[in-house]
Amino acid sequence: MPYHVKTFIAVFALLSVIAFVPFTNRKSLTSSKFLKMTTDDSTTANFNDRRNWIENSIKTASGIVTLTNVVPVNAAYSDNSVEGLPTSGFYIQHAVLNVNNLESNIKFWCDGLGMEIIRERTINGSRTVFLSYGKETLQEKNQGYFSLELSQKKKTEYGMGNSFKFLTLTLPEKPIKLGLRVTENFGQIVPHWFLEKNFVEFSSPDGVSVRVKQGNKRDPITSLTFGSKNLQKTKEYYANVLKMKQLNKNPFEKRLDMGYEGGNIQLSFLKETSDITPGVIFNKLAVVTNNAYEMGDLVKQSDFGKVLFVGEVPNIGTKVANTIDKDFHGTVFVDYDDFEKELV
Repeated sequence: MPYHVKTFIAVFALLSVIAFVPFTNRKSLTSSKFLKMTTDDSTTANFNDRRNWIENSIKTASGIVTLTNVVPVNAAYSDNSVEGLPTSGFYIQHAVLNVNNLESNIKFWCDGLGMEIIRERTINGSRTVFLSYGKETLQEKNQGYFSLELSQKKKTEYGMGNSFKFLTLTLPEKPIKLGLRVTENFGQIVPHWFLEKNFVEFSSPDGVSVRVKQGNKRDPITSLTFGSKNLQKTKEYYANVLKMKQLNKNPFEKRLDMGYEGGNIQLSFLKETSDITPGVIFNKLAVVTNNAYEMGDLVKQSDFGKVLFVGEVPNIGTKVANTIDKDFHGTVFVDYDDFEKELV
């Protein structure tokens, strides 16, 4: 289809959405207030109105593109089942998110995007839940799923900064169906006007961006993307200090892809022209290894990273080395045996 025709269709769809949404609700295409406007009148007509509105939003936000051409997974990291630590000796296991409201975030990730609560703990009155698409353990074949650790923190303000950009999922559901479910569970559709995309983007209750591609993966969580002020320095730190491998061939213009050999998750870094700012939602990545303390020593000797804590986590006992780099990317190295003991 010629580009000018696609542009005309996109503009027409956008005007249709704007004309349909009441003036007070146009600020957000997926305002939860709008979705609840007809809860007092449960007629079929009102349900269809909401569905049509979501369909228009999805079509416009994704650039009127059918999400069937999923970008191939980089061959440098594996989608195969795992059993024990990979030969690299490292495994990116979970991400830690500090959230404002635990219940609304559980609804978004579980009821909206299909994850499940696989474990939880409460320490000193603070509840933490772990969400995933399967078991976390590396000691069983076909397991080793990446998880999200959600912890409710009492903060007056929550912001994302540009240190963390977005998380990428690959799910089999059609975008329209997924959009209906996500927006009914505290999520919003993020618009991408006039540009063809192979994903639909959603925003969590606390502003975490999630890009969803249509397809089938053993573990739907495939990559996390961050901002970087200097891709060359980022590559040197993640390769020489954190022992990752470069996954893309030409990284020094706009994008750098890194990961552990035999791992399940790809880390992507996008070049930022402005200064990197930290957020308070995305906290850090957890990497399991048999060399947690040694990794802390390596970071301490580098000029791009900093060690925040080395020792046993209070009230849990797991040995960790908690680190952060100059772009505010946190990485905690977790002793593998202690990690498996947490799951028992």
